[in-house]
Amino acid sequence: MPEETALMERLHALIRYLYRPRLADKIVAAFAEALAEKPTESERLAILAHWLDYYQAKRYHKQMRRRRASDLERMTVCTGCGYPVSQRHHLLDIATHGENPVTVHLCANCHELHHLMYNALVRDSLYSQKLIRHILASGQIKAVTIRQIYHWLRAILLYEIDNGWVEPYKLSDLWIEEKLGLLEYLARTEAV
Repeated sequence: MPEETALMERLHALIRYLYRPRLADKIVAAFAEALAEKPTESERLAILAHWLDYYQAKRYHKQMRRRRASDLERMTVCTGCGYPVSQRHHLLDIATHGENPVTVHLCANCHELHHLMYNALVRDSLYSQKLIRHILASGQIKAVTIRQIYHWLRAILLYEIDNGWVEPYKLSDLWIEEKLGLLEYLARTEAV
């Protein structure tokens, strides 16, 4: 019975976190009624485990909604190019590193550029490599912006290499030049 009680308490806490008090009380009462009808402990444990998974997923989605940028954050200047509207970008990817406070504000273009450069170098994405080369050849993005995004990217890759998540050769000048043509681009723009 202690395992069942512990699961029930966790379920009640999740329900009370997700819903207003009156609705939460109704849901808790409905669970108590439904579980009372089940004669065996294994049935009750299976039901509790199922609903715990369900409500934990709901809690996760509720927390993810909170992470969305506020209006003030959206009206913050892009730290890459200076555009007046930005998005909050996690330098340490949430999927890999979990929720973290290491963020910068980037406009949609700089945000996409950062992801393309990362994917071209780390995931060896041919699609990203082609797009980056096209963007660099277009001359539409200032070299200072490219340099800033590349600076953040190097810092991320150094961190991931130190932790053994990325192979060290992916930060070599040879690899970067092969995948992005970035060093040639920077040399060409500095010469102008």
